[in-house]
Amino acid sequence: MSRRGGLILLSFLLSASLSADDSALWHEYGLVASEITHRDKLTVTTYQMKDQTGALAAWQWLRSAKARSCDLASFCTEDTDRTVVFDDNYVFVFGRGKPNKSDLDAVFARLPNRRDSSLPAILTFLPREGRIANSARYVLGPASLNAFAPELTAAHPGFEQGAEAEVASYKVGQSPSPVRFAIFYYPTPEMARLHFPGLQSIAGVRAKRSGVLIAAVFGPATDAQAQTLLSRVEYEAKITWNEVPSPGPIKPLFQLLINILYLSAILSGLCLTAGIIYGGMRLYRRRYGTLEADESMITLNLTGS
Repeated sequence: MSRRGGLILLSFLLSASLSADDSALWHEYGLVASEITHRDKLTVTTYQMKDQTGALAAWQWLRSAKARSCDLASFCTEDTDRTVVFDDNYVFVFGRGKPNKSDLDAVFARLPNRRDSSLPAILTFLPREGRIANSARYVLGPASLNAFAPELTAAHPGFEQGAEAEVASYKVGQSPSPVRFAIFYYPTPEMARLHFPGLQSIAGVRAKRSGVLIAAVFGPATDAQAQTLLSRVEYEAKITWNEVPSPGPIKPLFQLLINILYLSAILSGLCLTAGIIYGGMRLYRRRYGTLEADESMITLNLTGS
C-alpha cells in the first residue's frame, strides 16, 4: 500500500472512531483532513482545519483539563501522556512520549496549505481573573453550544448571523464550586441588543450586555458571584479615523501671503534686470556712435543762471 493510501485509510479509521456528537463538532469547527503518523516512538495525530479560528477551537477542546503549558509553541499544553499543539490552521496531538523542538519543526515542515490569520477578537474580552485553567471552550455554532453549554441552547443566540462565543469556568470568592460563564460576541451592537432578551428569558441565567458583547452566568451560582463575574466584562469601542481632516483657515491665508511675496520679488527682479539691460544697451550705443538722432535723450541744463 502506498503512503498516500495508508494516510487516507488512517484518516478514515480516525473519522469512523468519532462519535456522532464529535463528528458534528468537528464539522462545525471546519475539519478538512486528519491523519496519524509515527515519528520514532511518537504517535502524531494531525488535524487540518479550514482556518485558524477552527484550529483554536479544536485545540481548546482537545487539551486536557490537567494539562500545563509548554514552551514548544505559543499554544501548547502537555500532561503525562500527550502534548497538544496549535499553529496556524493545524492542531497536533503527540502521544507515547513528549516531543522536542526538532520533532515539532519536522512536522511543521511537511504541512500543506498553512493559513495564518488573526486570532478571534472575543479572546480579548474573556475575563482572566479567576478563570480555571484549560476550561475555556470556543463556540461557533449549535453543536459546540450543545456540547459545552447546553443550558443556553434555548436562546438561539444567532450563530447563523455571525455570532461566536467562549464558555469557561471560574472560581469566584471562597466557594469551591466553579461558576459557569459564557460571553457572546456579535458583529454589531444592534444584533447583541436583539438577542439579549433570549438569554435573559432562560431560568437561572444572569446576563449583561455591553456594546457587541453579551455575558451570561449560568448553572449554580449566587447573585453575588454572578454580579462579580459580570462586572469584569466591559466593551470599549476603538475607532480608527483614516480621513484626512480639512486644513484650518489660517494656514491657506498664510500660504497665499507667502506666494504673493514670492511673486512680487520675482517681478521686481525681472523689472530690475530688464532696466539694467536696457540702460546698458543705450550706453553702449551712445559710446560707439550707433545711437540714432531721434533716440537721443533730451536733457535740460537747469544748473546755469
